[in-house]
Amino acid sequence: MLRLRSLLFLAICSLTALPAVAHSFAVGSCAPRLQSFATISAAVSSVPPGSTIFVCPGTYPEQVTITQPLTLQGIASSNQDQAVIAVPVAGLTENITSIFGQTVAAQVLVQGVGPVRIINITVDGAGGDTGCAGGTWLSGIFYASSSSGEVSHVKASNQISGGCGVGIWAENGDSINKSVRIEDNTVHDNDSVGIFTAAGTTPSLNASIRGNLVSVNTGLIGILSDNVTGWVTENDVSNAMFGMVDAGPGVSISENNISQTTAGIVLENGGSIRENRLSSSGIGVWFFSDGGSVRSNRLVSMSLAAIEFNCSSATVSHNTINDAAVGLDNVPTGLRTTNTFYNTATIQTAGCASTPLVASSARTAAPSAGRSGDSIWQWRTPASPLGSLR
Repeated sequence: MLRLRSLLFLAICSLTALPAVAHSFAVGSCAPRLQSFATISAAVSSVPPGSTIFVCPGTYPEQVTITQPLTLQGIASSNQDQAVIAVPVAGLTENITSIFGQTVAAQVLVQGVGPVRIINITVDGAGGDTGCAGGTWLSGIFYASSSSGEVSHVKASNQISGGCGVGIWAENGDSINKSVRIEDNTVHDNDSVGIFTAAGTTPSLNASIRGNLVSVNTGLIGILSDNVTGWVTENDVSNAMFGMVDAGPGVSISENNISQTTAGIVLENGGSIRENRLSSSGIGVWFFSDGGSVRSNRLVSMSLAAIEFNCSSATVSHNTINDAAVGLDNVPTGLRTTNTFYNTATIQTAGCASTPLVASSARTAAPSAGRSGDSIWQWRTPASPLGSLR
């Protein structure tokens, strides 16, 4: 009996040492058993840290700022399953300054906290177009420095603002490493970048960008990674000037489907590209610097060139190229490659002392075509807000 009492006492002490169980709350009236709030903003500012907030179907015209760890999740009710965060009637206001110096009006802002999980929410930027007035950018979801978490099964669309609209934006300018997962979302109709991840001088953001469908239509770049680590994989990207851009060598780009672009993948500063399928574009892969690795990709139907070396030294091997005007363009003298070609008019060109002809043709309104002037930052992106519009 004494042994049993001792065990019970230890069990009670163990239970009291556990942290408090996170609570669940609701926004809207579809979950009557939960404490409910009328707006998302009221909920995220009132619940205890670590809570889960279930958002009922409906439209919520508000800007939401999250400053504590929590989960924000849309739920189905009465045969509906769309919780929409929309632009308020009075419009959006600036609520964050990015690590690149521009002000941003973020529809959902996660500020210096984590983990914050955003699941099954629609963020609609329709009505938020200010034409990039005053250099202010529009973002659907924005994870600011020192933030971490997950964005999944989200729809971010209509972030259009004079070439300054971004669907999902995550950055970290601090030296302490943070991580963000951006997975299984649909991002479309953004007039700058669909998904943008960036770090400051230290690559202190690890990003998993997986399984997203991105179609920016009038936009510049589908997915842009700037000085982050992680991977970009299993995404479907289409209808962009540049499908994907890696501006730092820390990201692995693999197993993506990219189509209907001016250039499918751009490597600004080296990086690894493998086992992707690129099709129906002007250029498949475009190098802006030395040091890239392009292996085991399939490139089909390229009207200009499958791989534009731009006179850069790179490792290019075991790729299959089918139906291209030029297979490998402006290859440095003496560089050896091993690839398979079908229905390719010109397999390889050299001529690195002259202006790359294919790269020059691909530019729509860009400055100097020589290699010394080649950089993704000549265009206006979230990381180069003073660049030119395409």
